[in-house]
Amino acid sequence: MDVFSHALLGFILGQALQLDPNLQLVLIVSSISLDIDALSIRSREAAFRSHRGPLHSILAALATSLLIATGYTFFMRLPIQTAFTIIPICLTGLASHLLLDLFTTGSMTALWPFSRKNFALNLTHFFDPTILGALILATLLIIYTKTDVNLIHIIAAAAVAFLASSLGVRQYEKNRATNFVKGLDKGTDSEVASLPTIRPDRWWTAKKTPFENGYRYEIYQIDSARNKILGKDSVESPYINYTGPAQPPIDSPAKAIAYSKKDRRINAFVDKFLLPAASITPSNQDSTWKIFWYDAFTHASKGEHQGILVHVGVDGTITIETR
Repeated sequence: MDVFSHALLGFILGQALQLDPNLQLVLIVSSISLDIDALSIRSREAAFRSHRGPLHSILAALATSLLIATGYTFFMRLPIQTAFTIIPICLTGLASHLLLDLFTTGSMTALWPFSRKNFALNLTHFFDPTILGALILATLLIIYTKTDVNLIHIIAAAAVAFLASSLGVRQYEKNRATNFVKGLDKGTDSEVASLPTIRPDRWWTAKKTPFENGYRYEIYQIDSARNKILGKDSVESPYINYTGPAQPPIDSPAKAIAYSKKDRRINAFVDKFLLPAASITPSNQDSTWKIFWYDAFTHASKGEHQGILVHVGVDGTITIETR
């Protein structure tokens, strides 16, 4: 979720816990600290590949809480044992960050390094104006009430309850969109998944059908409140699941795509895609395959390709062209 929502929720939780201004700041910093993995001075590709990676894990949250608590006690010249009383405050902010991100689009490896499984509930967009508006309103009301502790607790509880109910409504609408698309072609060998937009009654619902060692994606824009199709896009991406031999010479598109996935940078990048797809063209000039890995969901919902361009030589040479 966006950094403002993370920070505002941290402020609201800090006020509810009646922390002093310094510890309030510690909680807010903890609430936004994990998004440092979205910063990269190298390229957009590097930032995309690293965001919500190992730093968005339970182990990293524990390590970050220890680091922030130790840094705070050192900066404030407090006894080192004070850090143990600050760690729970840091964990509160870090846990709120992981929970909010779990509900938004984009997966995270929460169990790293024990498992590389990606987790995502895909209930809301990265930027949710309803949730952000509710958090802003709660923040303003808390600032206005100043020292009325009981009222602050009520406002904080109401904000958390609204956040939970908003996500509950989205879960309900997501199920409606998913079931609607499932009902279009009953009995087909397809998976159906729904992805959110800013509006809770608008969903991008994708049907994945096996196709030549890959997938055919049929992506619908659904009005879940009226069970209505607003738009449709189709993407065919063969070979992306090819598991046969892929050693030089790379003399087929299936081998080229499979061989490109052996590069850890490409694999890490593709793992972030909600609907991975690849387009491939041969280059007769320099005996290479040009592969563009992209997210079919991003292409359908935003009309743009967010991806990575890879050149695979017949001899197995891999060159990545960053964007």
